[in-house]
Amino acid sequence: MISRKIYGPPGTGKTTKLINYVKTFYKLGTPLEKIGYFAFTTKAATEAVNRMLESYKFLQKKDLKYFKTLHSLAFFRLGMKKAQVMQDEHYEDIGGKVGIEVTVYSNGQESTGFVDSDSEYFNLINAARIKEMSIEEEYNTGMYSYELEKNLIYILRDELDNYKESFKLYDFTDMIEKFNEAELCPKYDVVFVDEAQDLSPIQWKMVDILRENSKYVILAGDDDQAIYGWAGADVKKFQNIESKKDIILPYSHRVPRAVQHVADQILSRIPDARRIKKNWKARNEEGAVEYITSIEDVPLYKGDWLILARTNDRLEKLKPILRDMGIYFQFKGRKSFKSTLFRSILNYTRWQNKGDKLSLSEVRDVLDCVPYNHALNEERLYDLKEFGFSNTQRWFDVFTVDPEECLYIREMLRQEEELHKDPRVELSTIHSAKGGEATNVLLILDNTKTIREATEKSDDKQDEEHRVWYVGVTRTKQNLYIMTAKKEAKGYDIESLG
Repeated sequence: MISRKIYGPPGTGKTTKLINYVKTFYKLGTPLEKIGYFAFTTKAATEAVNRMLESYKFLQKKDLKYFKTLHSLAFFRLGMKKAQVMQDEHYEDIGGKVGIEVTVYSNGQESTGFVDSDSEYFNLINAARIKEMSIEEEYNTGMYSYELEKNLIYILRDELDNYKESFKLYDFTDMIEKFNEAELCPKYDVVFVDEAQDLSPIQWKMVDILRENSKYVILAGDDDQAIYGWAGADVKKFQNIESKKDIILPYSHRVPRAVQHVADQILSRIPDARRIKKNWKARNEEGAVEYITSIEDVPLYKGDWLILARTNDRLEKLKPILRDMGIYFQFKGRKSFKSTLFRSILNYTRWQNKGDKLSLSEVRDVLDCVPYNHALNEERLYDLKEFGFSNTQRWFDVFTVDPEECLYIREMLRQEEELHKDPRVELSTIHSAKGGEATNVLLILDNTKTIREATEKSDDKQDEEHRVWYVGVTRTKQNLYIMTAKKEAKGYDIESLG
């Protein structure tokens, strides 16, 4: 087995490089069923599939059956069905049984295998499994509050195991474990693994199995963007794995010079002994970096934006501010306003001004907005369509059921937001935005006391905290705005890096 590593600094075209390798093997006669392409995220795996389909119009998705995440490969080879996979409501049900109120966020689970919840109990249990550590060892890492009841951790773990066994359910970590235990790995000619720096110990075991069953292995990643230590990622494994040849991609197609300067200053805080040096050149454009203390100083009304923060909590607090400003945005894949209400307003305007007749679906949109149930049959809907809308009271109901939402829509329209399109502005944690980009980025610094506490625990924790901010600043293609609290500008001291 021959191994090669590709280091891809931000925006240097790592995915393009990998797909070009895939094409080379394919042109040389390697059958697609002998090529395994495994990405850390579903988004990255989908992108690889789409690029192949664009390059070879005669191909279909079924031809690329091994272009997957590691979890979906395990799912596929184990012959599992979607109904067997743990869902958010299952975790919430289990929490209720032991007296723990919990909210689970599905986005990203398939990538990391980590149950992203607001419960430290669930997070601790899953982290221990992914890292292949005992509950006690994970508890003693210092990542959890001292308020956790130790006995409740074990009670919850046992309830989780019993629940899955009773209902024949599996979580993503179960899939990897079962794949690693069974002899289900196909034989490959070549295996590609993207974002290898983010793999956890249990995922590395799976990759080692893939390597043993392949003639040629290409691993791609960037240790400077390793930010999933909290989910068990083992960046040292990627750094130290033997490779016949290392390739460092030298040019960024995204990051301008001013932003690269800030990024390099952040990385300078990580000792050379703990990272792989990479000399990459920024895009041939200066770009801009500004330090601000208020969101009002940011020109959010034009262009595409990524608004990034360390935690979802910071973003939740920002949502009402953006609504007051009349900014159209999305958060966790959800648009910031009720589309049905907007369509009803447009229909009302059209009907009032032009006397246009409304379709049954448009009538339903209106009825969905009023404060009581209108589960009506087709005949009754037809009657409303023909006669009911001569009475403006029905429309009054629509516009008074949610006056705040109506005011928000009105303000967005005044700001000339294009509500029929996808939002220009996206709110995201830095972790969720990894691999993404935008012309403009607003990076909101956390409370500096929190950052100091996080970075003072250990060298590894400090390194990862610096890498998180490195990933954040390198999402922009043009303009970077860094927002700090007025009285806390010196805590993390990112402002001194400009």
